[in-house]
Amino acid sequence: MKRTALLPIGIASATILVLMALWILVTGTFYLVPTITIDPIGDEPLDEFGMLVLTGTTNLPLNSHLFINVSPAYGTDGAYRTGLASVAFGTGGRNSWRAVVNASALPPGRYVARVSDIALTEGGSPIMPGAVTAISEISLPGQPAFVVPEKEPYIRINTIGQVATGEITEISGTTSLPPGTVAVWKVDPVPCSGNGTPGSPDITRGAAMAEGSTTVTEGISGIHRWSCFLDPVGAMPGCYRIVVLGETSEGAAEFTITSDPSQGRYQPPRFITIDTFPDPPRNTMVVLTGTTNLPAGEELTVVIIPDMKSEYDFLVNPQDRSQGASFSGVIGSITAQPGSGGINLWSMDFDTYRLDPGKYTVEVSNSKTNQTTFMLEQGDVSAATGFIIGGEPA
Repeated sequence: MKRTALLPIGIASATILVLMALWILVTGTFYLVPTITIDPIGDEPLDEFGMLVLTGTTNLPLNSHLFINVSPAYGTDGAYRTGLASVAFGTGGRNSWRAVVNASALPPGRYVARVSDIALTEGGSPIMPGAVTAISEISLPGQPAFVVPEKEPYIRINTIGQVATGEITEISGTTSLPPGTVAVWKVDPVPCSGNGTPGSPDITRGAAMAEGSTTVTEGISGIHRWSCFLDPVGAMPGCYRIVVLGETSEGAAEFTITSDPSQGRYQPPRFITIDTFPDPPRNTMVVLTGTTNLPAGEELTVVIIPDMKSEYDFLVNPQDRSQGASFSGVIGSITAQPGSGGINLWSMDFDTYRLDPGKYTVEVSNSKTNQTTFMLEQGDVSAATGFIIGGEPA
């Protein structure tokens, strides 16, 4: 059989096909030339919190990072905002990206959103826009297109757990009701449904086990506080429910009373608590609050991480030093604020725009300095709780 020599054009074509196959394997996309697109932006680009949410597609590799710059369309002077985004899985042979920029402080006018890959200078910093860029114009209205919505009135009750008979217990919580408001509370026995103290029968009787009133006190960050004291002396072991009623809202929580003193609640000599808060949806603002008997002014660290174990890849926004990454998480530093009665307060705001749906853990702790590395580390006082963003994950 006669052999035909490969012509140069055939060799070149084969090389291109091999390179394209390698590109598809590495990036998961079918496009050889790197590109970024920005999805159409509506006439009202800001949501009720003044956040600008940008989305689009790209054929850049998964977990690569994008740099977002929102600046005036005409001239180089004026306010601007920057952000970071990570490339995620997409459809149709292209990957996707999503970025959130806080544009609430930008004056009205025409702006340009530039989304580009990231080029690191020698030494790895600072972050600079790369050669692959997409541009889209944005019009911010003369009047803010957002109004922070008023929350429905609420009363929340912090986790109670088990209470030992004979142990006077403080039950507390938070509320949107103004300081000075009087709320009434009542404790009734309820069926245990198999979740009460083992071996304790369900209790049924008509009269409330305990009741009283409480006055709302000043809190922090617009979230106020209430508390009451429950004396369970003589109460039968079993399941109970407390209801707290205000004029426009109410809250309820269940707990158990046990005859075993060792199962009662223990308050360590130094403590931090995290107030109960509802599972937040995506694209909203959340205010975390709590108490501590650590001194006012002491620095606390708040860490919010997903309930998963993986390696985290951080980048730092050069404008405001905020962090973006290929995972969802928040790290913040706050200080304890003066309270009353030896109990101080703390609060921290965070948003769920940059957090993927799923289960998270928030941990609040004091800090200490490692005498060897001189780095801040978690101290000996901490509290943690879990929450879910966007509903129960699949």
